[in-house]
Amino acid sequence: MQKRYSKVLMILLVSIMMTALAAGCGNGSNKGNGGNSSEPSQTNESKGATSSGKKEKLVYYGFSEWTADPNIAPVLEELKTKFAAENPGYEVEFQSDPWGSWETKYKVMFASGNGPDVFIVNNPDFPAFANSGYLLDLGASLGEDAFKDFFPGILSMYDWGGKHMALPYTTDARVLWYNKEIFKQAGLDPEKPPATWSELKEYAAKITEATGGKVAGFGMDLGLKEFPSQSLFTASPGSIIEVNGGAITPNVNTPEFKGYLQLLADMKPSYEADYATLDHLKLGTLFAQKKVAMVIAGTWITDQNADLKGADFYGQALVPKMDANAPDGSFGGGFGIAVAANTKHPEAAAKLAQMLTSVDFNARTMTDVPANNASLAVSKFATDPAYAIFQEQIKFARQSQPKTLYYKEIDSAVYDTVTKVLVGNQPIDKAVADLENKIKEIAAQK
Repeated sequence: MQKRYSKVLMILLVSIMMTALAAGCGNGSNKGNGGNSSEPSQTNESKGATSSGKKEKLVYYGFSEWTADPNIAPVLEELKTKFAAENPGYEVEFQSDPWGSWETKYKVMFASGNGPDVFIVNNPDFPAFANSGYLLDLGASLGEDAFKDFFPGILSMYDWGGKHMALPYTTDARVLWYNKEIFKQAGLDPEKPPATWSELKEYAAKITEATGGKVAGFGMDLGLKEFPSQSLFTASPGSIIEVNGGAITPNVNTPEFKGYLQLLADMKPSYEADYATLDHLKLGTLFAQKKVAMVIAGTWITDQNADLKGADFYGQALVPKMDANAPDGSFGGGFGIAVAANTKHPEAAAKLAQMLTSVDFNARTMTDVPANNASLAVSKFATDPAYAIFQEQIKFARQSQPKTLYYKEIDSAVYDTVTKVLVGNQPIDKAVADLENKIKEIAAQK
């Protein structure tokens, strides 16, 4: 097993919270979920009701921002009723906590062997959960046809060893936001946003020159301390690593990654002065204030700047691609619905997970973007013109590397590399060589 600081923290958290957990936020019959087996327990799954007529309970655990939402709570009751009708002898209990405590608590619940039957899994946590044997193989439980309608890039985020270990529940994507007024000022056609990396660089430079540097041509949020402008890289054929038979190989000495670094370095004169400390929210505000002409961002720009809704000075477009022949792409994240490996009722729990992500309930039981075609088509994102470009972009969303136990560490190493190139002016070839060695070092941990 690899040495993971998170495991040390997990042990501490378990000892602190064990007493609270014993009171019952998880399914008490589910003890043993902390084991390393990814197979369901070998108990005989009954048809539901016991000989006394008592129904078997399936516990679902999520966060209360959705379960307690007045628009969502009645839908969850509808789901409970439908599930009980289609699966006699079973009843569903929805348990939840606010996001801040949920994010920690559900990890502790599983580490202490007190996990729920069905639960939301946060995408960044997925590798640790899958590696620890907490998740049921839903591909084996539901069959391949159950996964056909999910967006491929999002579905791949919940793949572990070639197995579907969760159902995509929500997702997101980034698009290009651009200021039409500033485009005109720079002599650019406001109806023709940049479609490739070379056009993006050209437009950013023209804007900076035309405004005398008063407006940043392109927004960089290096202060977020994540893979910077990852959506640009995902709009190429590249991948940061390759995984073969469990072996991780660096894949950064490539035209795709080196081209991405060169693009960011070339656009540096067009960044805002404090780009190294800005995060995505501050950058969004600068765009709203017309101080940055182009940014790659999600819907948080209008969420955080309500006065932008309905404004006509900006446009949206797909993320510029590496070149005209490159695939479309954008960074995507989100949440999945998973089933505990040691649930007493694997078949029923898998059906509940499937119902939560079905066209009948997916879009109505949360507020984010659904991760499959059918649910997206009946969501608010399909009818609101403000989300039109997102509905197109989301189909191409993916992440820059396959899911492994080292996802976060490799992502952090990429961030460090970009920082060295932009802030430290390190030559790209040297930065790439250092990153290759760092990825090998990360993958070699025991």
